Amino acid sequence: MFTVIAGLIGTAIGGIKQHLENKQQIKKAVTENKIRLAQSAQEANHDWEMASLANAGWKDDVLFYAIIAMYVYSAVDPEGAAKVFKNWEIIPDWFRQVTFYLVASVIGVKKFGEYVPGALKNIKDVFK
Repeated sequence: MFTVIAGLIGTAIGGIKQHLENKQQIKKAVTENKIRLAQSAQEANHDWEMASLANAGWKDDVLFYAIIAMYVYSAVDPEGAAKVFKNWEIIPDWFRQVTFYLVASVIGVKKFGEYVPGALKNIKDVFK
């Protein structure tokens, strides 16, 4: 049992390490693209691309870490997490659906593509 828990902790640490490495690569690519855009004044969407690059990512990261925190909270205090989910029943159905669609679009499209392949590889390594 301890080996499985240690493996899962190792998987989480590996995922975090991979995420930080990916962020560094993204920052490097953004910087290179900013330089390219600054040198190419002929592009029609120069200002739009620069603004888009400046605002990219942080909102998605906040949402992703909030979801991960809820999973961790569920593991540490299942009764408390059950109360949180029970309170979701009070919120109107249309609001829950919109919230879940927003979360799914952020996590489903962007974050799962970043984390799932590495996590699956690490889980396979744990159970070998």
